[in-house]
Amino acid sequence: MNKVLHIPFNLMGIQNIIEVIYKANESAKESGFDALADLPFDPNLCLGYPVMHARVKDMANTGYRRQCGWIQLVEREYYSSNTLDKPDENNISVDSPVSDSIFCAFGSPAEIYDAPCNNLNGNAKGKWTAFTYLVEYPTRMNGYKLSFLAGFQWGYEEALENNTLNVKMQDIKELNYEKWGEHILFLKEQYPKLAGV
Repeated sequence: MNKVLHIPFNLMGIQNIIEVIYKANESAKESGFDALADLPFDPNLCLGYPVMHARVKDMANTGYRRQCGWIQLVEREYYSSNTLDKPDENNISVDSPVSDSIFCAFGSPAEIYDAPCNNLNGNAKGKWTAFTYLVEYPTRMNGYKLSFLAGFQWGYEEALENNTLNVKMQDIKELNYEKWGEHILFLKEQYPKLAGV
């Protein structure tokens, strides 16, 4: 699977486009796994898993009007056996490199890159689904409100069958404000002190 998705959005009254490059991982070196120290698995296991890179293409906004950020929530379903129809465990969490932050990436403008791999955690099969949102983050310019700009969903299923790891990428699809509405309730519960949520 090799896809490019373009999603229009409006930031402070100015139209822009998100470009998402979504493909199967073909190289541990290209995706940066060779730079990650002390991995508990062979970096080459990343092959076949999805790689996602999203950015604002040729942003029309200038100066402070460029400020935006990425929030990514990940839903994980784990099955202890390949014969189960329902997961033993199902959870959702904010995907952030910084504790106590909801942001996966932010800047002027922000880019996001993710290349998940090998998340079975001792289970027979699993499903990993990301909900990735570009937001206008809270500032003086917007009354300290967190605002939805655009979003998309992507991920994969993985299973260990006869000592062989099988990976199936999910298709990528655009998300609307309605899905964000579901997830903002989760963010309010998890981060009650966060301004603008």
